[in-house]
Amino acid sequence: MRRSQMKLYLIGLFCVIAWGSNFVFGSILVKQFNPGIIAIIRLMFILIFLYTVTRRQVRGVRIDKKGWLLLIVGGLIGVSFNQWSFYASLQYTDPVTAALILALSPIVTVSLSVYYFKEKRRLMFWSGALIGLCGVWLVITQGSWFVPSIGRGELLIAGTMLSFSVFLLLVQHMSKTMNVGVITWYTNFIGMIGLLPFVSWKVIPSSLQVNWTYWVLLIVTAIVMHGLCTYLWNGVIREAGASNISLLLNLEPFIAMIFSYFLLHHVISFPQLIGGFIIISGITVSLRTQQVRTIRGKD
Repeated sequence: MRRSQMKLYLIGLFCVIAWGSNFVFGSILVKQFNPGIIAIIRLMFILIFLYTVTRRQVRGVRIDKKGWLLLIVGGLIGVSFNQWSFYASLQYTDPVTAALILALSPIVTVSLSVYYFKEKRRLMFWSGALIGLCGVWLVITQGSWFVPSIGRGELLIAGTMLSFSVFLLLVQHMSKTMNVGVITWYTNFIGMIGLLPFVSWKVIPSSLQVNWTYWVLLIVTAIVMHGLCTYLWNGVIREAGASNISLLLNLEPFIAMIFSYFLLHHVISFPQLIGGFIIISGITVSLRTQQVRTIRGKD
C-alpha cells in the first residue's frame, strides 16, 4: 500500500533534519576521533541496528550477478567513500559550509536522473531548483556572490555530495527488483568491508581514552542518522523517486545553521538567513510543481 505524498515528504523531512544536525555533531566528533574510526564504528552500530530491522527481508533472498554488482558499487561509493569523505571534510571546513556544498546534491541528482532515466521536467521544476541553488550560493559567499577559494575541505565535501547523488540513483534503480531492507543492509555491509583497508588502526588506543559522552553521541547518531534515517530514506526514494524527494536536501544548510547557533554558538549572518529562506522558497516551488503533475496525471 503506497503512502500519501504528504507522509512521504514528512518522513523525508525528518531524515533531512537529522542529517542537517549531523554536520554539527560530526564537527564535534572529529575533534575527538579520527574520521576513519568514526566511519567504521558508526557502520558497525548501523549494521547491528539494521540486522534487527531487515533480517526477515534479507534472509533467503536471491540476488543475481547484476544485482550484486550494483550493491557493491553502491556500497563502495555511497557508503565507504561517502562516510569517510564526510567526516574528513569537517576537519578542514565548518559545518555550515559543508552543508551548503552538500545541498547541491538535488541539482546533481536531478541532472543525472534526467540523463539516466530519461525523465522529463517542467521549466517550473528547474526554476525552483535554480532558486534553491541561488540561495545556497548567496549563503556560501556571505552575500558577496563571490567564492574566494576552494580548499581541501570543500573538495572532500564535494566528493561526498557527488557520491550521494550517484547512490540515490542506484537505490532507485535497485529498488525495482530488490527490497529496501536488502539494499540498505548489503550496501552498508559492503561499505564497511570496503572501508576497513583505509582505517588508521594505530589511533584506536587514543580513541578508547575519549570521554564516554562522545562515545554515546557517536553511537546514538550512528543508529538514528545513518541507520534509521537511511532505511526510511531508501523507502521514500522507492515510492517518490530520487529526484523528487532529494530536493528536501536543500534544507540541510538551514538546519545546520540553526544547530550551529545553539550548539556551537556560531553567529548566523543576515546573508545566511536570506539565503536560507531562498532555499526553502526554491524547494516549495519545485515540490508544488511535482504535485500538480501527479494530480493531472490521474485525470
